[in-house]
Amino acid sequence: MRLISVKAVLDIQGSVEVDSEIEVLVELNENSPYAILSHCWGAPKEEVQFKEMEGLARMDAATRGKILQRSGYQKILGSCIQARKDQLDWLWVDSCCINKESSSELSEAINSMFRWYNKSERCYAYLHDVDDSTFPVERNKGRFNEFNGHPKWFSRGWTLQELVAPNIVHFFNQKWELIGDKESLATALQDITLIPTDILADGISSKRPSVAQIMSWAADRKTTREEDQAYSLLGLLGVHMPMLYGEGKNAFRRLQEEIIRRSNDQSIFAWGHTRRNGWSNSLLADHPSCFRDCYNVVKMEPGEFMDTLRNDIPADELLKKSDKRLRTFSVTNAGIEIWLPLARCSGSASLFRAKLAWSSESWTQVTIFLVCVESDYSRYFGQFETFYRAKFHFQRVFLPYPDDADHGNFTFEMDVRTLSSDGFSQYCVYPDDLEFSDDSITLSNVNDCAVIIYNRIQSHTGFAVALHYCFGQHLVNVFYYETSEKWREYAQEVHQLGRKGCLEDILHGIKARQRTGIKHIHQPGSIHGIRLTYGSLSGSRNRCTVTIEVTQCVGCCRPNWQRLDDVSIFSAQIPGSDCPPPQSLMRDRLPLGL
Repeated sequence: MRLISVKAVLDIQGSVEVDSEIEVLVELNENSPYAILSHCWGAPKEEVQFKEMEGLARMDAATRGKILQRSGYQKILGSCIQARKDQLDWLWVDSCCINKESSSELSEAINSMFRWYNKSERCYAYLHDVDDSTFPVERNKGRFNEFNGHPKWFSRGWTLQELVAPNIVHFFNQKWELIGDKESLATALQDITLIPTDILADGISSKRPSVAQIMSWAADRKTTREEDQAYSLLGLLGVHMPMLYGEGKNAFRRLQEEIIRRSNDQSIFAWGHTRRNGWSNSLLADHPSCFRDCYNVVKMEPGEFMDTLRNDIPADELLKKSDKRLRTFSVTNAGIEIWLPLARCSGSASLFRAKLAWSSESWTQVTIFLVCVESDYSRYFGQFETFYRAKFHFQRVFLPYPDDADHGNFTFEMDVRTLSSDGFSQYCVYPDDLEFSDDSITLSNVNDCAVIIYNRIQSHTGFAVALHYCFGQHLVNVFYYETSEKWREYAQEVHQLGRKGCLEDILHGIKARQRTGIKHIHQPGSIHGIRLTYGSLSGSRNRCTVTIEVTQCVGCCRPNWQRLDDVSIFSAQIPGSDCPPPQSLMRDRLPLGL
């Protein structure tokens, strides 16, 4: 371990003539008492690098003088002054104590960093953007707008372990005035970081949190290099792996694979468990932000997990499954194999509810939903019901790694110019956070379904258009309503109903590969209906046009329908898909004046 000599730095600072024999950086073992600095890096030209610090005493006075004026050196100097007050002779600073030109040394340092912070006598957390003499407990977006109302230090990925690992953390403002410590500020720090006070007080090993909970602490933190989103979590998660700068987001996948090899903590699959929209072709998360909703996820031990399954799995099947099988994952070059209890969701042949060995802090067991695609399983987000009193059954599940296909986003361009002449107007778009501008709407694997409600207030009638984009395929459905109120509530119902129906169509190839289509829905008691025509734009793989118009119904369609509360919802049929014989064609007798 390479440490800064506090005496050498202070001697250089106070001397006109510097002894060139002074050693500023010294190799020592980890048992030498030392202080350690935690800070936000500034501009590269302001930080002091390894070679500059190593040769500080031997360089000419003019060059050394320029380095001593840098803001990065002033942080080192402030740390040395404080270390002298704390009667510590050595200091470690990440910007200058690692020779980053050596990939092996950099990899060793990153894998050792949590331990180095943990073994330090003092950690000095330098908040460069705080000028008050008290710690900024309250969120202040006007002052710290870029960092969600808190000092920048709390937004950085590396400072997470630098807060958790040391036993003693002292906070300093930009003038190097002490403004608090981790012990006295534990409650405020929990509010800012979501790290429980017992972890802050006693360390991460005192009450080992779940993998998902640790990931959640990093959900909103940023790093300069994409790979550091993963590397900065190694010590907190108790794993080691080589550094491969240049691998991008693959580093976070490698991190999860390494966790799975070393741990039976199934909470690693808990990410996104509260999401209501979207899908993923992998059970591994793309980024720590996916775990934002996991701050209260608690790991279950195998025996405890088995106890929770006694009411859901037939007794004879439960007896055959050993704890060893339940806590064993198999990591392969193509994906992960795991035994999970699954129950089929009602109204679907491919959607399953899965129970895993984790729960919320209220001890409510939480589940996720999986889609079976040609014997592989992927994530599907939302809340779906299983059959009444459905039993779960253990199945060997293969969870593939993300494929290389870039599904990207998909845009639907709407042509509804004729609807206004028939008295229809757009009432709402659901979900509310989707932007519908210039008559187009864009969906993704995060927001995979949009419902647009068109109503005709005079006759209390309307219809909903459901746009879907799932696993790289797009689909359009139309639903007819008879109701006089609660349009927005029924938009939510259609969204739920439509997502599951869309999923089945896409997985079974019924409509998923159509690039053009015509759908018609008949308005009961009328000779009219809604016709929807859609097709991909020429030369574009991620856009299609959707034209909606009111037409006269030829009488051959018999719409499917389903009751939601007190409202009948009719879903569109492709003409000819469910038509009576030609001789029985007839029009409805009572037009409603659509």
